[in-house]
Amino acid sequence: MSDNDRSSLFQSRSVPENYRRYLHPAVFAPWADRLVEVASLEAGQTVLDVASGTGAVARAAARAVGPEGRVIASDVSPGMLEQLVEEPEAGAAPIETLVSPATELALPAGSVDVVLCQQGLQFVRDKVTAVAEMRRVVRPGGQILVAVWIADERLEPFDSYGESLRREAIDEPFPHAWDSNSFKMSADRLREVFDAAGAGPVEITSDSRDSVWPAPDAAANGILGTPYGLAFAGLDDIARRHARDALVARFTEPDGSPRPLRASVLFARARM
Repeated sequence: MSDNDRSSLFQSRSVPENYRRYLHPAVFAPWADRLVEVASLEAGQTVLDVASGTGAVARAAARAVGPEGRVIASDVSPGMLEQLVEEPEAGAAPIETLVSPATELALPAGSVDVVLCQQGLQFVRDKVTAVAEMRRVVRPGGQILVAVWIADERLEPFDSYGESLRREAIDEPFPHAWDSNSFKMSADRLREVFDAAGAGPVEITSDSRDSVWPAPDAAANGILGTPYGLAFAGLDDIARRHARDALVARFTEPDGSPRPLRASVLFARARM
């Protein structure tokens, strides 16, 4: 899925809104806090968040760099960035938004201290150019830190979302929708991309954790905030109810509580 393909899937207002409502707090905000922790951001730094989505990483970075810092949230989808507009948190840097593809960042060379990218690189068709652009905008002594889902490992809740639609025998809603490795990467592939972009050597580490949802219904409704969302919403009433009931059942523990959903991440860090 290219930058433009990804943007088109978020043109409907409902997808970014549901992403912010369901996925942001349960999945992306906790991982954003972890990404910022790994980055060891310092007060006063300028941070670029590439493929910011609804701004989970941008918000975490703004708290870390403080009011004297600067945070730029860039994304190819204006609809996603619209979800980020709000009053700045007390003691946090203001967040600027920038509609820009990852492969052509609309920023001067050497203008930021740190580039962060959470779960965006794998969706860019020309990954080498995207990392080369990250390298271009980082000042000497800065760093690039990218997080991606790990290839060939189960990824919840997203694998379950895709499987629920595939069982309804509909056409793929976007290219490679039924191949979950299309939105994951391996450590070898990350090294290859960073090296080809002139951003090596790269340090790669991994982490795994469970996302905790307020209720199984919320985890099931998260599908509406993904690229699968429009296809799910377009099912007839019977098929949609069947798919949703199957998700709720999968996401429910025997005692009725929400089941923790496991995801694993690779962090790739390059120091300039």
